[in-house]
Amino acid sequence: MSSALFFLHGHLALTLSKRTEALEHEVEAAPEEHLLQADTGAWATALADRYKVRCPELRPEDYWMDEPESVKVLPPGDHSRIIGHVGRVRGHRTVVHFPFTGDKWVFLVQPSEHLMVQLDAEVGDDELRYPLTYADSETSRIKPILETFVERVQKSLGFARADISRFNESLKPHALRVICERQQAVKQHREGLAQTGVPVGKPRDPSKIYIEDAIVRLPGPVLPTTPDGEPIGLEPVLATEIYERILRDIRVHTHAMEQNPATYARMGEEDRRNVILNALAPNYSTGSSGETFNHSGHTDILIRHGRANVFIAECKFWAGQKKFAEAIDQLFRYQAWRDTKLALLMFVRERGLTDIVERGRHALEAHPQFVEWKDAANETELRAVVHWKNDQQRIADLNIFFIPTPTAVALKATLEDRGA
Repeated sequence: MSSALFFLHGHLALTLSKRTEALEHEVEAAPEEHLLQADTGAWATALADRYKVRCPELRPEDYWMDEPESVKVLPPGDHSRIIGHVGRVRGHRTVVHFPFTGDKWVFLVQPSEHLMVQLDAEVGDDELRYPLTYADSETSRIKPILETFVERVQKSLGFARADISRFNESLKPHALRVICERQQAVKQHREGLAQTGVPVGKPRDPSKIYIEDAIVRLPGPVLPTTPDGEPIGLEPVLATEIYERILRDIRVHTHAMEQNPATYARMGEEDRRNVILNALAPNYSTGSSGETFNHSGHTDILIRHGRANVFIAECKFWAGQKKFAEAIDQLFRYQAWRDTKLALLMFVRERGLTDIVERGRHALEAHPQFVEWKDAANETELRAVVHWKNDQQRIADLNIFFIPTPTAVALKATLEDRGA
């Protein structure tokens, strides 16, 4: 990474404004059913947390320098008569590392108030790298130079922190306002359509119950009854919108695993499963559980409606194509006749994720219950239609996630390769 002038690449206010626009776009892009069913306060809180900015916190007490290398440098004093290397003296060159936490991009944009001096260094993912060249006779100046650098960075961060604090505090009220405005617009539009008297949507199959309101805040659907008052035993079907919502929720939390590998490096399958499970459980009133008995085995994540299963998922570590095919077989052993929405979460500890996804594609396509491919959400997922074992007419949706989660040893090696 090349050095960059701090706090001079664009304006912080503009960057914060774009984050606000992204929040508004997310609300606008949300399906209407989700918009009307979601807990407004909880959603606004989640949006505020997702779009908030973490102002960097410098840790100068943990700074350190590379081993200095010998170079020729300009001597202290008047340099007007020095030409080329003639007159240069012995010196050294090094890089001083200043660890920090927070969003690194804040170092590059200009806050509303700023210093009129230039700060030149490299911005890494979690450290600043300050290049330092000095004459051997001037080592006593090193500490004052670094202290001046730190003082100026801290002062500039103070200006940025004031802007960021105001922005973060405004996020939740703004999210609430945007959500409520769109909710009102959707309700008014639906009321207008209702007044036309024209039904919206194709009539549904009367032999099925569609669990569209599986969001935890709403009551479950009411089963129709026989003349004797007994419920009619219809087959529950998880609505596509809810299935996609579950996949999005899983995607968000597996993405967090990718972004914070050190947090999950020592976790096994069960602990990782629990992270996903704890994220799903509060949001679906059908009840999600881990290691819940289902058909002929114990699946990792299961969502029920009454006594029927409407979603099942299995969590596994990638251990080659053979083990991957076995994981698919295991998922099908859990799959009962009513299960139509499936997911497989593959935690990948090795490097070369693209190749692993492709090997997974070949293994799934060769599986006897594979039917056809569907469009996946991104390049680290596979989406397919499969059929139930011994019943080619009974099909199900299967989404496979490949989540890069290195082990503690692999993570350490990667950081060492990067010079961290």
